[in-house]
Amino acid sequence: MTYPVEEVKAMRNSCCCDCGPFRVNLIPSGVLKPLILSLLREKPMHGYEIIQEIVRRTGGFWRPGAGAIYPVLSELDRKGLVERRTESQGQRMRHIYSITEEGMQAIREMPKFIRDWDEGLSTLRNIFH
Repeated sequence: MTYPVEEVKAMRNSCCCDCGPFRVNLIPSGVLKPLILSLLREKPMHGYEIIQEIVRRTGGFWRPGAGAIYPVLSELDRKGLVERRTESQGQRMRHIYSITEEGMQAIREMPKFIRDWDEGLSTLRNIFH
């Protein structure tokens, strides 16, 4: 799926909100790593496919760019949480990523991560009320 430039800009802007002179990112840094591992738990994917899946599952709310996805995939690969293989798709070579047993172990903690994240957001919301 390809999005027009203006639609992509709107998607990227939807991940932030303005609070007076401040621009607040609604997607916390660090959430991409467990999210990618969760997606790869379902099936192996290449980087662009991961981006498309995030866009689809967030209803277009979040569209991380290649500049965010590929460094995270490289880090997960270095840490042994994913493995990368290269496949030929027509004239292109694609890196396909799959989750390792170490990656599966890392996301077994996902329910705790979600609970802690939700509690942290609730705490922050209470400050503003």
